[in-house]
Amino acid sequence: MTSISARDVRKAHGGNAVLRGVDLKVAGGEIAALLGPSGCGKTTLLRLIAGFDRLDGGEIAIDGRVVAGPGAHLPPEKRRIGYVPQEGALFPHLTVAGNVGFGLARRERTKARIDETLGLVGVSELAGRYPHELSGGQQQRVALARALAPRPGVVVLDEPFNGLDLDLRRAISTEVVATLRRTGASAILVTHDPEEAFASADLVAVMHEGLIAQQGNPLAVYATPASPEVARITGAAVFLDAVIRDGFAETVIGAMPLGAVAAGVNGRANVCLRPEQIVVGALRGCAATVIDRSFRGDHCVLNVAVGDVRLPVRAPAAFEADASGVVHLEISGSCVAFLPRG
Repeated sequence: MTSISARDVRKAHGGNAVLRGVDLKVAGGEIAALLGPSGCGKTTLLRLIAGFDRLDGGEIAIDGRVVAGPGAHLPPEKRRIGYVPQEGALFPHLTVAGNVGFGLARRERTKARIDETLGLVGVSELAGRYPHELSGGQQQRVALARALAPRPGVVVLDEPFNGLDLDLRRAISTEVVATLRRTGASAILVTHDPEEAFASADLVAVMHEGLIAQQGNPLAVYATPASPEVARITGAAVFLDAVIRDGFAETVIGAMPLGAVAAGVNGRANVCLRPEQIVVGALRGCAATVIDRSFRGDHCVLNVAVGDVRLPVRAPAAFEADASGVVHLEISGSCVAFLPRG
């Protein structure tokens, strides 16, 4: 199993800093997700790890061997990295078998190895077809097979499911992750979809403005975001003004325990919680007035007012407020406090 590490990695394009000192560690056999909005540097970092671009500063090591750094740049073909680009990018003039065999050395380009790899991703029956004869999901499976054929130690995937509809995207993502785990390869997945990152990865690294703002296991990153920016990138978030006293945050909708704050901190702060933590109760809790209701399929979102504060609250799909339009809110779990900056 192959580990990957990046230390103080920097890269600029046209004088504009894209990566400003990135640190990342992926253990052998681990699947990591680089999560963040467009333009934050995810794909640039992936390309530097794969060796397609040269870094401006810092160091990248694979299994402890420096492959990029001051005076060092190991070419992509010598890094044992499989690459799955956006939308597959298969060669249109080659069959599925030809695409999978393309990246293999001549002595390894055997029917047995190609068939083995196609079987690994569940598309053996497609060997003789051309890319234009495949569905989007089939093309992504073939792209993964092509990346896995040389038995790489690392596989990098650059938003490979973007062109698929939502249901197919979820299904193919699940299949790809299961295949990667069977091979034992380490992997780095670039995505801007928090749900995809959380469902796929052992390690989520949240990128913001050319830096990794937080990295850790998915639950920790979601439940205890390191900054308001991380909270917004990783899902819907509710922010409330609060006064912190003895490990509790007092807010307009009630008091809640703090899940992550420096010991002994008191005073004014901004706290973050997730919408699902605000529960619509029966006749207890904080009274709120329903302003409007938005149906979302498996749930609905109530926009409610507590005094001058407006909040989004999740409720069952069939929920309807009574004639008074008043509901009661209870808080579940803890919140994260962000103290004033500067």
